Amino acid sequence: MQLGLHFRLDEAEIAPVLAAAGDDARLLRLLARLEEDPAVFARACETDKAWDPIACALSPAGEDGPWPARGVIGGARPLHVDDEESWVTHLSPDEAAEVAGFLHGLDDAQFSRAYATMPEELRNPEYGPDEERYALGWLSELRTFFAAASAERAHVVFSVLH
Repeated sequence: MQLGLHFRLDEAEIAPVLAAAGDDARLLRLLARLEEDPAVFARACETDKAWDPIACALSPAGEDGPWPARGVIGGARPLHVDDEESWVTHLSPDEAAEVAGFLHGLDDAQFSRAYATMPEELRNPEYGPDEERYALGWLSELRTFFAAASAERAHVVFSVLH
């Protein structure tokens, strides 16, 4: 499984990313440049492999799941074409603020209940107390990240590159 990464981007930084939507090769090159930029990376949030149990617990129906829960990992819209190559999503500043509000209201006990009721077909082999604690640790980072995105009126781009 690949590592998840959220970027907080301002209007100048998001413009070329949105322009590259649908051109996976160009999009992936832009994301690589953003990841290498120390100023941009300082505002990023890594979710390691925890993005998967977080996504499966909060939105087991994927992009058909409830908003804004599905936006935490899945964003509001895909920017990529090839699902086998990458998963890249985008949230506008207003959508990022909605996700921030959702995460602010989601306590650890609520996440734990969602994790416990995750459909079996979405569970990783690591499913259990250790994975749950691991996911909760990264979820805490996401709360801080999205609160900052909301305060900055930033766009959020999430990526998992295969």
